[in-house]
Amino acid sequence: MPRLRYLKKRYFLNCVEEMICNPEFYGYRMMRVEVTDTESKSPYPIYEAVIRVPEEMFEAIYKVFDFKYVDKLPYMRWEMK
Repeated sequence: MPRLRYLKKRYFLNCVEEMICNPEFYGYRMMRVEVTDTESKSPYPIYEAVIRVPEEMFEAIYKVFDFKYVDKLPYMRWEMK
């Protein structure tokens, strides 16, 4: 039986929503994007990125990263303030 197409991809992306307890960030939501290497024997993610976005953008960004198999990791540019 041939392997399914998505199983040939190397990395698996998964999103986990995180809670913000600071009232200063009202109107924002946070997510953690976990990257798992499918060729690794370890069940733990090889990389994690935490993203804080305005609430109206959350669902769109969540759909981009959640439960995806990819060959190349997305480039994320971080703005530090």
